[in-house]
Amino acid sequence: MTVGAAAGAGVPEGRDPELLAAAATHWAFVYPNGWWAVPLDDPERIDDRARAVVLRRLGRRDDRARVRREAREHLSRAAHGAAEQGAIGLTVFSMDVGDVAITGTMAVFPVEVGEGTEVDELLARISGSLSGADVDRRTLDDGWVLRGVRQSEIERTDADGNPVLPELRADYWTGRRGLEPVLHVSFSTPFVPLRSAMLELFDAIVLSLHPVVRGEE
Repeated sequence: MTVGAAAGAGVPEGRDPELLAAAATHWAFVYPNGWWAVPLDDPERIDDRARAVVLRRLGRRDDRARVRREAREHLSRAAHGAAEQGAIGLTVFSMDVGDVAITGTMAVFPVEVGEGTEVDELLARISGSLSGADVDRRTLDDGWVLRGVRQSEIERTDADGNPVLPELRADYWTGRRGLEPVLHVSFSTPFVPLRSAMLELFDAIVLSLHPVVRGEE
């Protein structure tokens, strides 16, 4: 199974959703402008893919060489860390809203579900691991989504007294007809004051997940 980015969402008009899911060569999310996916299927190519993302974002101007290097190093660390945790994809975003760049990450993890496990049993197990989070469940025409949201204080420091960025973290688990396995999609951004707007965007991206037959994306 491959999860990637797509330019359009949903089932093409006139196509039966069940038949499309059965014929899908991969599944894809729809991202807005300012989102860049770093595939993690080949660990040896992560650095090259991170470099390509940074070039697309920051260009090749000589006066931005230091910024590119720092961004590339940060993205490579994040991508390698996500891959080591079992992620199958990492997406970074930087969207300009006025004079502010809204940034964050999205990581996708496969969730192996034991044979014979019922959906309610799985959801109860996931919910039980989300102590302190705001948990919501949504039933879809072709499956389900469970969301858990946590946020840190806007101002805080680590054990050494160094300032730590706040964090809004939204974790989604979703099962869709024809998609194996269940996916865990984790978003993180320091823009806690924009919680409502960010969650609305994250919801839309998770709900955009759809089957794609190669050549129709």
